[in-house]
Amino acid sequence: MARFPRSKVWDKATQQKVDAVRAFVHRHPQPTISAIQNANARERPLKGPFRLVQDTLPAPTEDDVRQLLLRTISDLGEVEYDPPDLASVPVEWIGREVEGVVDTSAASSNKRCDLERLTYDCTTDLTILHVHGGAYFHGSPEFYRSTTFQLASLSGGRVVSVKYRLSPQHPFPAAILDVLIVYLSLLYPSPSSAHRPVDPSHIVFAGDSAGGILLCCVMQTLLHTMSHAPVRFHSKTISFPIPVPAGIAILSLPGDLNQSLPSYEANRVNDLFLDLPWSHPDYPSCAIWPTKPPRADLYCLARSFLHPFVSLALAKTWAGTPPMWLASGEEQCVDGGKAVARRAALQGVNVTWTQFEAMPHCFVSLPGLNHSRQAEILMAKWVAFCKECVNGTFRGQQSVKAFKVNFKDARELPVEFQNPGDPSFDDIERMIHARVQDVERLFQEEWGKRIPAKI
Repeated sequence: MARFPRSKVWDKATQQKVDAVRAFVHRHPQPTISAIQNANARERPLKGPFRLVQDTLPAPTEDDVRQLLLRTISDLGEVEYDPPDLASVPVEWIGREVEGVVDTSAASSNKRCDLERLTYDCTTDLTILHVHGGAYFHGSPEFYRSTTFQLASLSGGRVVSVKYRLSPQHPFPAAILDVLIVYLSLLYPSPSSAHRPVDPSHIVFAGDSAGGILLCCVMQTLLHTMSHAPVRFHSKTISFPIPVPAGIAILSLPGDLNQSLPSYEANRVNDLFLDLPWSHPDYPSCAIWPTKPPRADLYCLARSFLHPFVSLALAKTWAGTPPMWLASGEEQCVDGGKAVARRAALQGVNVTWTQFEAMPHCFVSLPGLNHSRQAEILMAKWVAFCKECVNGTFRGQQSVKAFKVNFKDARELPVEFQNPGDPSFDDIERMIHARVQDVERLFQEEWGKRIPAKI
C-alpha cells in the first residue's frame, strides 16, 4: 500500500482499516461491472428485531411525470441523452419489530397487512425515503441494509429504500425518474400499492453519495414545478406546486463527480481513491461495459457533466428547499458538496453542515469505520435531524450552522460556515468546464484509436 498517501492524523488502526478498503477498491484483477452489480444485489441476512417488507411501486400509465422530468432537465441546461422509459420501482420497507426478526418479503401474500404491522410498531410518523450511493452503477437496498436498519431503529420510524435502475444499462436520467416516481407514489399511491398516502410533512429524504445527488435532482424537479400545469399520476390529477418533503439529509454529497475541484487532490490523503478504476479503457469488459459505442462515463456522456443534474454544484436555485443537513468527511468530493450547501444557505434555506476531520467518503458504511465513534456520532445526528424535521423544530426558522468533529477525540465544535479557502462559484464552474474538456480529449485519444466512440 506504499503508493497510497499516509494521513498524519490517523492512528494505526484507522490507517489499517482504510488501507484494507483501498486495497479492495484497487484490487487486481478488477471485477467486471456485471460482477459488481451481481454481488451487490444478493440477499443479506437480517440481524436484529426488524420487519422487512418488499414491494414494487407500479409505473404510472400516464406519461405526464416523465415529461415533467424531461422538461425540467431541458429548462436547466442543454444535455444529450436517451429519454428513459417509465418503469415500476422495487422498494424495501424497513421498521423495528419488538418481538424478533420478521422477514415478510416472501412469506406473506398480503403486503398491505405486513406493512400495517410494520407501521404499527413505529413510534413516530417519520418516513425516511432512502436512496443508496454507489456511483450510479452499484449498490442496492440489500447492500445498504446495515444503514437503513440503523435509521429505522434509531428513529422509530419507517424507511423506504429504493432499488433504482443502475448504469450503464440505464444511464442518466433513468435513476432520477425512478426516485421521482417513488416520492410521488408515497404521496399519491396507486390502487395496488401496499401503503396508504403519506403526508409530505412526514417524509425526509436521506441518502449518500450518488443517492444524495438523485434526491437533490428530485428536489430540484419539485421546485421547478411551481410554474407548470397539473399532471396525471395513477389516474389522479396533481396540482402544482407538488409538496416538498419535510427535509433532506445527505452524507458525502458529491456536487462534482468528475474530479474537477481542489479537494480531489488536497484531500486524497484522507480518502479511498487514487483514481476511479472503472474509468480506464482497459477496465475488464463484460456484456454491459463498455457500451456500444463506448462512452466516457458509466452514467452519462462526458459533456453531460456540464448539466446541474449531473454536476450538482452547478445548480443555481435552491430557494424553497426544506431544511437541509449535509455531512461529509474531509474527503475528495467535499468542495462540490459544500458548494451546494453554500448556495442553498445564500438563498434562505435552513442549512446544517458537519465535517468529520480526516474521515473518508461515506465512512459510516465502510468495514471497520462503521463502528467508529465518528460513525456513531454521524448516525445520531442524521436521525436527530430527520426527527426534528417531522416534529416541526425548524418551522419558521432560517439558520445556517456548521460544525467540525475532531478526529482525535471525536469532539464536535461549532465553526464558521464560510471559509476563505472555499472556491468561488465562478471558479467552480470554470474548473468543471475545464475538466470536461480534459475528459473529452483523453477519451478521444484512448478510444479514437480503437473504434468510433460516443463522448
